[in-house]
Amino acid sequence: MTSMQLSPAGSSGRRPRRALLWEVKPPAHAFGAWNRVTFRVTGATAGTLLVLVVTDGRGTAPDISLFLPPGPEEREWEVLAAIPAGTGVIRLVANGPEAAGVQAGEPRFARLSRAAVSARLLARTPLRALLSILRHAPRPASFVRSLRELLAETSRAAYPPPAHYHEWIRLFDRWSNEDFNPETPRASLGYVVFAGGATPEALAATLTSLDAQPQPQPRMVVADTSGTELASWLAVQDVDYFGLLQAGEVLPAHVGWMAGEQLLALNRPEIVMADEDDLSGQGSRHDPRFKPVPSHIAMLSGLPARGLWLVARGTLQRHLPAPTARAEAFRLDLWLQRYRASPDAFSARIPFILSHRRADTGTAPAEELAAVVAKHLEAGGPALHCSPGEPLRFTLRKDAPLGHVTVLIPSTLRQPHSLGCISAVLRETDYPAMDARVVVMQRGPLDAAQQAAAKALLADARVTVMTLQAPSFNFSAANNHAATGARGEHILLLNDDVSPIRPDWLRWMTAFMADPQVGMVGARLIYPDNRVQHGGVIMGLAGLCDHAHRFLPRAEPGYMSRAVVSQELSVVTGACMLVRRALYERTGGLDEAYPSAFNDVDFALRVGETGHSVVYAAEAELYHHELQTYGNHYAGERRAFEMLEVTRMRQRWADIIAADPFHNPNLSLAPCMEWQLAFPPRLALHRD
Repeated sequence: MTSMQLSPAGSSGRRPRRALLWEVKPPAHAFGAWNRVTFRVTGATAGTLLVLVVTDGRGTAPDISLFLPPGPEEREWEVLAAIPAGTGVIRLVANGPEAAGVQAGEPRFARLSRAAVSARLLARTPLRALLSILRHAPRPASFVRSLRELLAETSRAAYPPPAHYHEWIRLFDRWSNEDFNPETPRASLGYVVFAGGATPEALAATLTSLDAQPQPQPRMVVADTSGTELASWLAVQDVDYFGLLQAGEVLPAHVGWMAGEQLLALNRPEIVMADEDDLSGQGSRHDPRFKPVPSHIAMLSGLPARGLWLVARGTLQRHLPAPTARAEAFRLDLWLQRYRASPDAFSARIPFILSHRRADTGTAPAEELAAVVAKHLEAGGPALHCSPGEPLRFTLRKDAPLGHVTVLIPSTLRQPHSLGCISAVLRETDYPAMDARVVVMQRGPLDAAQQAAAKALLADARVTVMTLQAPSFNFSAANNHAATGARGEHILLLNDDVSPIRPDWLRWMTAFMADPQVGMVGARLIYPDNRVQHGGVIMGLAGLCDHAHRFLPRAEPGYMSRAVVSQELSVVTGACMLVRRALYERTGGLDEAYPSAFNDVDFALRVGETGHSVVYAAEAELYHHELQTYGNHYAGERRAFEMLEVTRMRQRWADIIAADPFHNPNLSLAPCMEWQLAFPPRLALHRD
């Protein structure tokens, strides 16, 4: 029997943006097979997106979401869906501003053969989905395997989400007075508009957008660099927050409602930045910039300084920047001043588009931004020099501290490949204070080939070869064993299939360690074919976690230049991971209950819990010949660990898997689609 719970599509007083149409437990015959699921829907207009969600009742796998394209307001749907044996419930959800008007009848399940469904799905699957699989597969066999898994485990490719920004706007960024309750408490707002470098038309457009806000709000236009008048004006204003705008940044009419409400929901942070997009001369919106939470290293690039910022009145008065008529320089200086006062959490992000940038918007010269960052670096932080560019450019300080680094390299020492990579690290790394510990973990003593490789490595006085006899390989235990008695100020976890691209890679990593807030630094890893292998790790990506920017050509900057800009992240890979030795010991090192995978992810998250930041150093580049030595994490005897480790990760880190602060909830978590739009957004503060 199918148990069914119908939920009301709306609530009184405010238009909902999401409606649960039904939630059912599938009948017994549906489990572990493909099914044709049929149901009738009425009221689904172009302003709604229907999503069929298949949930894993054990919590060990990501939900499967099938996106149903717009159609007639009333129709009978027939959806082909695989229903795994562990399925908990299936939900039908309507999203969008017209979700309240949608209703759905009870679903019916009919089991189908795999052969019949495979043929129908292959016919329905968009060519772009198949080409994407082929493009991201390193070898033809990977394409065959990926296609087989696509047909056997999910029908997502046959029911893809929309792809275009205008569709995203239509569904998730249309607002009116009906969406806001006038009685809801809100922070009060005023505005400072910086007119430097902008056209008169740009300034007029910004001021007109302020006139359209729901309540009159005090404002001041800063057109020169005197600064005295601004300080005096701020002193007599009675508002909670000031919005900082560059002339040409245009506000949508709902900002007064939404921003005031979100500031209170975020517990009144001192400085808040919002998402933004660009505005064409014809008035169409394009190129949205969905930002991570504000953070110190990322701020040094200058890139986060655009778009609407909201600053608490007291913070603005205490840390009033040097006079300027450019909003970007003012914002950047303000944030860095506040950070120097105390690096404790003071800044947040509103994950809604709250400004549109015209083409004639004034832009701060790169020289002015570089001067702000250079002054900040003189007071402390990473051991870097700053120079103009977009994003800002950095070089290593000659007086950068070179703390001793102990490199830990677990290896089998059986592959010529591993000996070549370790030798390249020793030979091609320009870092004077380094020693290396190579640890071999296996059942018995070293064989002849391993002894020969060890002898070759021991010719370098900096190298120690350690053996650890154990019934099976445990990556965490091997590293922890090698770390015992390490003399370095820092410990570097390094795979034996990694080799340098540039000799100063380790200097760059330790340069970020000059900032006492930084606890861990990861490198940018490149496949031998010059595509990105690791540009940081995003929690929640591919259902649990995965590398960002994977397969991006090395020369491309990526979304918002995030592939080439050093920045804080939640996690970096253990294939090349630098950590303070004191922090390694304090946290207990790698968790040996993760023998194969996720040990580095868990470790980075535990380092983050100590209050230290985890940094992706984009300037530290190495080649990664992924899996060529160790092999697949879950091959052979290690396959038994997979379910246990995945389940443990989901239970321990559920919150950050659901909402990685360094990945905007308006961006996708589908594999290899992390910089595309999320349909629907994952907004904790979104109104249901």
